[in-house]
Amino acid sequence: AAIEHDVFLMEAFMYRCHPQTHRLIELLRSRVIGDVRLIHATFSFHADFDPQSRIYNKGLGGGGILDVGCYPVSMARLIAGVAMGKPFAEPIDVKAVGHLGETGVDEWSVAVLKFPGGIVAQLSTGVAVQQENVVRIDGSEGSILIPLPWAPARDGGTSRIIVTRTGETTPREILIDSPQQIYAIEADVVAAHLAQRKAPAMTPDDSLGNMRALDGWRKDIGLVYDQERSNLNG
Repeated sequence: AAIEHDVFLMEAFMYRCHPQTHRLIELLRSRVIGDVRLIHATFSFHADFDPQSRIYNKGLGGGGILDVGCYPVSMARLIAGVAMGKPFAEPIDVKAVGHLGETGVDEWSVAVLKFPGGIVAQLSTGVAVQQENVVRIDGSEGSILIPLPWAPARDGGTSRIIVTRTGETTPREILIDSPQQIYAIEADVVAAHLAQRKAPAMTPDDSLGNMRALDGWRKDIGLVYDQERSNLNG
């Protein structure tokens, strides 16, 4: 619809616009940890149970996968893509397990995605369990840890990426300074690309691929929304 009506569209993954993510891409392109092999990414929180809230209400698309699981999926696709010399990559296989609560939405779940080149991602999400929301990338020559992947230096300031190379006893801490608030950065990215109708931080093709992976995740744990059943029947 955005393309048809010639309007700007960018899915609002603010972390994709942040200098920390740009620095991560540079590190991966420089092969600081060699070949990327494993990706671990988590976005999860514990919300008090309220069956009418958007988080737990199935009629409102509740559950962890669509709410915050989309972040680890998008990060894994980004990392795998950069490792392959592309803007993003699509998984060739998606396997998942999860717990559906009394309202029928996923309260916690884990997915494993396999990408071309043997890259494997283990992703975790949830709305009823607090986990450690970090990203770790393991390669043939070391690992990268991102302590705050989703909202780094939220109000402006310094964030960090930790690189541990094989054989080195002391990890290297890379500091990224960003004076702007994270959503201000995102707004500036939008403003800078309005004329192009899309931004490289998250293109429409990237968003469509992300949704396909999320559909695969939901399918494997048996999560189907009523609206989808209606569309299938109608």
